[in-house]
Amino acid sequence: MISIIILLFLALLAWFWMNAIRAKEIAMQASALACQQIQAQFLDQTASLKKIKLVRNQSGRLGFERTYGFDFSRDRESRTKGLVTIKGHIVSQVLLDEESGITILDPDQR
Repeated sequence: MISIIILLFLALLAWFWMNAIRAKEIAMQASALACQQIQAQFLDQTASLKKIKLVRNQSGRLGFERTYGFDFSRDRESRTKGLVTIKGHIVSQVLLDEESGITILDPDQR
């Protein structure tokens, strides 16, 4: 009985790890695309996990909502922060914090 519980736990851990890797890939693609759309440089070519929580999707099923942070530069001298929020494996929003305010890129406009 204990071995079954351990195997289930390991399987769940492996699933969570693979799910997290896929979500990060999606966040990096969304970050790079958002930077490209505003003619900015996507710095460090990576996004880092800032927050994760359980939410319900449109069909009522539980899933993860992850928020990733990234840096970009419009003038190649300053660093500016951006955020990508992903529900499941779908980008729900991209926020680019700029001096003139926050730019929100709608994923449906891609």
